[in-house]
Amino acid sequence: MRILLLAGASLLALTNTPALAQQGEDVSTTQSSDTPIDSLEPSETDAQAVQAPAPTGDPVLDRLNRLEARVKQLEARNAQLEQQVELNEGRLQATETRAAKAVQFAWAPTISEPTGQFSFKPRGVIDADAAGFNESKGGYDYNDGTAFRRARLGFEGTAYKWFNYRAEVDFAGNAVNITDAYLQYTKIPHTVLTLGQHKAPFGLESNNSDNYNIFLERGMFTNAFGNAGAERRIGLSAAYSPKENLNLAVGVFGDNESINRGSGAAPGESWGVNGRATWEPILDTGRVVHLGLSGFYRTALKSGDVEDAVRLNDRPNIRVDNGNIADSAVITDVDSLRYAGAEAAAVFGPLTVAGEAGRLWLDRSGLPNEDFTGYYAFATYLLTGETRPFKGGNFDRVRPLKELGKDGLGAFEAAARYDHIDLSNTPDPVRHGNEASSVTLGLNWYFNPYAKLMFNWIHFWGDNTPLDPDGDETKGDAFAGRLHLDF
Repeated sequence: MRILLLAGASLLALTNTPALAQQGEDVSTTQSSDTPIDSLEPSETDAQAVQAPAPTGDPVLDRLNRLEARVKQLEARNAQLEQQVELNEGRLQATETRAAKAVQFAWAPTISEPTGQFSFKPRGVIDADAAGFNESKGGYDYNDGTAFRRARLGFEGTAYKWFNYRAEVDFAGNAVNITDAYLQYTKIPHTVLTLGQHKAPFGLESNNSDNYNIFLERGMFTNAFGNAGAERRIGLSAAYSPKENLNLAVGVFGDNESINRGSGAAPGESWGVNGRATWEPILDTGRVVHLGLSGFYRTALKSGDVEDAVRLNDRPNIRVDNGNIADSAVITDVDSLRYAGAEAAAVFGPLTVAGEAGRLWLDRSGLPNEDFTGYYAFATYLLTGETRPFKGGNFDRVRPLKELGKDGLGAFEAAARYDHIDLSNTPDPVRHGNEASSVTLGLNWYFNPYAKLMFNWIHFWGDNTPLDPDGDETKGDAFAGRLHLDF
């Protein structure tokens, strides 16, 4: 373009030279009216950027110099206009992106404003269970049937960029209970402060989201010991993650919101300290090795209206029937509880193996101290080739490679677990010697990341359990299924 402009300008200058010489015009100060390019006024920036050389006295040379300078000015101006167009396109794309992100739909809408400082998202969980029982020994009359294990609704979001919030209630069991109600502060580097009712640091299964459960229920000792000193409670906690593979959490907690508060002579609220530390020496997609320790201390205990007391119990890995297979009965004169647990997990492609063990000590005033133990171990294999993600010291959501109704049949997973709890040291003479075990075989069908069908065959047995009125041995099987949906 530049060469064509110079060539045209040279030809124009040569043809007009005689006339200019005869008229005696000063070509250094006068522009011909029949050269439109000379009539374009350069911008102030262009004029400063490119100036024509000083007059030489040669009319033709001076005119060519001015034309060359003007071409450079136009090139600079064109570059500015191109940059402005790109900037405007970028602003338009950013505006369109913000508008698209303002309301995003998945199972539920996520609403946010353009700066990203505020967001709002409805959330919920539906777990619908069905189970049938086969009693082989013990004499307990199990109830076959259906039940909502969870029916939760709530919301969560961000506010003023550095705050997260969540509120959620559960309508299962013909009762309304608050599950989560907390505010988080996230501005401190690598640290999250949480205030309100939330999960106290405990073990792998307990701190894992209910949405990512592999089996219908957690291990029996996880539930029994967790209900005594962990699970969801009102308190203040701090989670610190200096590295992606290292997570530390500690908190001070009172009771769960649903616990009846003391009035008059009734016992006051218990309190305690919980902590958990996890480390993944290997943390990669499809390759994870996880190690963890957890513990808690709790005092000012109560069981119902009985002060300085605790009761440990759980059902045989199913909730459709309310019969407990493990039960220590009420243990009195308990000053405090101390718990220590260890956990480990590994992911090798579609294979996941994990296990956890814990011991709970009861410090009693003027009486012998007691201790109880429990453990579980499981293995799971994703038959369709997926791998279980790991994030923040916990399992993350399984995402099928091919979703049902979209491009495939979803993901299939086979799982097996051995579970054991030992409460045989309980001082209660009726329940002394109580312990329980179970073997669970599971098959999970993930339709997509948020919906799945779960099937469990649970073979359970125990000694001196509440399911056996004669105080002998209990044996049975449960065949159970669950439809899970979360959003």
